[in-house]
Amino acid sequence: ALVPSCALMLKFEWPLIVPDDEAVRKLSRATFDIAEYVVDLARKEGLAPGLEPLGTPVTLHLACHARAQNMGQKAAEMLRLLPGAKVNVIERCSGHGGSWGVMKGNFETALKVGRPVMRQALRDPAAFLASECPLAGMHILQGMETLANGEALPNRALHPIELVARAYGLADRPASEGSQQTARTA
Repeated sequence: ALVPSCALMLKFEWPLIVPDDEAVRKLSRATFDIAEYVVDLARKEGLAPGLEPLGTPVTLHLACHARAQNMGQKAAEMLRLLPGAKVNVIERCSGHGGSWGVMKGNFETALKVGRPVMRQALRDPAAFLASECPLAGMHILQGMETLANGEALPNRALHPIELVARAYGLADRPASEGSQQTARTA
């Protein structure tokens, strides 16, 4: 599964909802988080040749639902397989809380909860910002914008697997993607 929320649901929650369904149990046993799968594959068989350094450090937010799977920091492990990778891990809640954090009445509280994550991400604003959770990544960027004071910020939060694709030359690497010259406005 690409998103930890989906992997958590398929691996742990769905079997609790329908405990007598053999197909669900089988799917649960066969489901892996994408980073968990890549790290396992790398350990057993190695990675395909052709990886190139990213050339930019990575600030990685570990999603709450990845931590809930109790599998360790697989996204960080995966990124550290890249040549010369420098990975700064943020292992705290971003504050978005799914749809809760985007609701008008909750948004300011969600930003407040995530402020420690956003401050940590701002320590290296030129780094790629990555999160296993696309909602958390967008939320972190929004919070960084409120704290940045005109500093250059990443254009978007990437999924860690997108950075692996970049290292293989499978994704565009525009110079402006790592950071931009002016802070974005909300």
